[in-house]
Amino acid sequence: MSSKSNHEQDLLLFLSKNQGYVTSKDLLEVLNVSQKTVYRLINKINNEYEDGPLIISERGRGYKLDYERFINSQKSNYKDKEMQFSPSERRKRIMEELLLASPKPLNVYHLFSHYYVGESVTFNDEQIMSEELKKYNLVLERKNRTLAILGEEVNIRKAIKDIIEIFNIIDIDDLKRNPKLNFNQYDVLFILDQLRKIEEDLNITIPYPYNVNIFSHLYILLSRSRKVPTRKFTDEISKEEMENMERDILYPVAKMIVRNIEKYLNNPLPDMEIYFLYQYLVSSRMQGSHAITSTFSSEVISVTRAYIEGMSTSLGMDIDGQSIFIDLANHIKPMLNRLEHKIRVKNSLLSQIKVTYEEVFLGVMNVSKLVSQEFNLPAINDDENGFITLYFAKAIETGQHQRPIKTLIMCTTGIGTSELLKAKVSKKFPEIEIVDVVASRNTQMLKEKYADAELILSTVHIKEEVPIPYLLVSAMFTIDDQKRLQGKIEEVYHGC
Repeated sequence: MSSKSNHEQDLLLFLSKNQGYVTSKDLLEVLNVSQKTVYRLINKINNEYEDGPLIISERGRGYKLDYERFINSQKSNYKDKEMQFSPSERRKRIMEELLLASPKPLNVYHLFSHYYVGESVTFNDEQIMSEELKKYNLVLERKNRTLAILGEEVNIRKAIKDIIEIFNIIDIDDLKRNPKLNFNQYDVLFILDQLRKIEEDLNITIPYPYNVNIFSHLYILLSRSRKVPTRKFTDEISKEEMENMERDILYPVAKMIVRNIEKYLNNPLPDMEIYFLYQYLVSSRMQGSHAITSTFSSEVISVTRAYIEGMSTSLGMDIDGQSIFIDLANHIKPMLNRLEHKIRVKNSLLSQIKVTYEEVFLGVMNVSKLVSQEFNLPAINDDENGFITLYFAKAIETGQHQRPIKTLIMCTTGIGTSELLKAKVSKKFPEIEIVDVVASRNTQMLKEKYADAELILSTVHIKEEVPIPYLLVSAMFTIDDQKRLQGKIEEVYHGC
């Protein structure tokens, strides 16, 4: 996958945050580049989009983002086409092949022949890949003109999830209908069915991005089981840890799913797979009866309070602990499990969160460092800091709201994002009444379940026809979104 340069990302984020047209002088100051570079960046971005320019220019006024195209483009960044690869993209693709085949050695010529590079470049790539793999306690071994990645299975899977970029951009709703994602469709349908079984058995919903995390884990499990049927695990589970796990309501569900996978593969799996899946489940945020009845340990309570107190000091304001505590604690509980078991959940909105809530994000980063020290926790990464930022942003944004236009919020993103959008809309537009937050996959039943709904605010493009007027907005609900919503409200009022 071709990734955007930092300048391109900065340009798009700046335009998405600002209202109306922006002058080239403003762009020069923000990006710290020449005017010629600004023109080149805008042309490059516009040339990548077949549906028309993403950045609109007007003489005498400057540049403006075509907002609906921009939001849609976030869902279709992965393009299955021939392209020129940068050195870092080349190395990622080679590591992908080696990781999926590990510990089987692959021929060096076969790995590098598509990229038309010489021996010195090949040697340099090997050194850089070797250093990258050390982060996962993996070794890149060269032997008889072959390369192989060696190490523990659990570390190989972590590296696969981090390095293979498609696992960071997939959308559960797109998996069944987007052939460009290049997944094994039989595996996709099987895993989605297992996710449905987990939700049904526990009477819960696993929101984004936790459902994507579990999907990725199971997809990698299937791929590795086919390529390397006998795998060694050095992890050992203590008797106490095993007893605690077996008492948990999530354990029989994890066991059932692993047994289903064995039947699907027609191949036995080590019991350690149950333990791994259990760790992903216990590290996921859940909505529903299981989530509601869950209790908080003294550590979860203390860490949650530390965040609330720390952010109140950082922001110089009294944050209502009562209103935020339950939501934040429900996030902290699985987060502590993720930190313990080194499970990383990718935050797809991180760049936008950093720009839109810069002060709040920096405050959370500082508080996280103090929390890690005080409670002897591993370093809390920026993905987690981004999620936590949304809870405090919601607390700041929440205000009183009044009636009239009955509105649905439609998202594929998680609880924090949809609730934040709900709070922002309610505060800015008291004439909007949010009646529910719904998943984008449920468009067919909208009219029968929400007969009196007058408007849908959606963070995803609705491909099917819906009987209710809808507006595509960014999850960050920027000034441009607010202007377009104002126009939509007038349309609803006047029956346009």
